[in-house]
Amino acid sequence: MDFLELFNAVARVARPVHVTHNPVLDTTEKLLDTGLDSLDILMICIYMCELYGIDEDAGKNMPAATVEEIREFVMANHTQQPESVAQAVEAIQ
Repeated sequence: MDFLELFNAVARVARPVHVTHNPVLDTTEKLLDTGLDSLDILMICIYMCELYGIDEDAGKNMPAATVEEIREFVMANHTQQPESVAQAVEAIQ
């Protein structure tokens, strides 16, 4: 599964409905430069921890400046993995 695709799907769920979501195109782009605000990023991190079975205490240490930082943290700390983007979105809605 493509992590950037998953990230963008999770970001669409995390953002308020009335806000337009512009997908992140580069995993090294600073998230705050993409239109996501700090609450959006916090919600994305919470959802990623839920999807990947990362303990809440461990999740508090997740770096979240870029998608790549989130991916590296998730891959190093996960205890489970979503089967697909669709399944992941369903699980967090």
